[in-house]
Amino acid sequence: MNQTSLLPGDQLEILRRKLQQLHALTLDAEKQFHPVMGSWELLDRLVKDPVWAWLRPLSTLIADIDHVLAQQEPATEYDLAVAAGHTRELLAGEGESGAQFNERYLPLLQQSPELVSAHGDVKRWLKDAPVESVDESERLHRRHQWAMRCKHRART
Repeated sequence: MNQTSLLPGDQLEILRRKLQQLHALTLDAEKQFHPVMGSWELLDRLVKDPVWAWLRPLSTLIADIDHVLAQQEPATEYDLAVAAGHTRELLAGEGESGAQFNERYLPLLQQSPELVSAHGDVKRWLKDAPVESVDESERLHRRHQWAMRCKHRART
């Protein structure tokens, strides 16, 4: 089935799964540089430890997509375009959080063929994903709407 023939929520679910795989493989590649930790200690460090802060933008993006998919209101083409836009920016190292992410992520790509494969899979998927409006005010408006849908972070 062609990606563009799927509903935006279905496409967003596919992106979420691809990003989860990317996150898991990135985490596996990074863990080799840290002492062995139990699951709870690792989770605590992922959330609180500044050493792991570089991975949080990817974790947050996945959580945002999860939150939008869990809402009663179905995901829209605009939601999909914004999520794809955030993914593109992160993987391209754009913005402060993208630059911090790529500073650690790019060396890991050099060490893990599995991570390279997952990265390529996400990039291939993004080629057919909708893009955000070239109109800056429209793009900012849609990003604001996305942020309001993802406001769960402020409540937790």
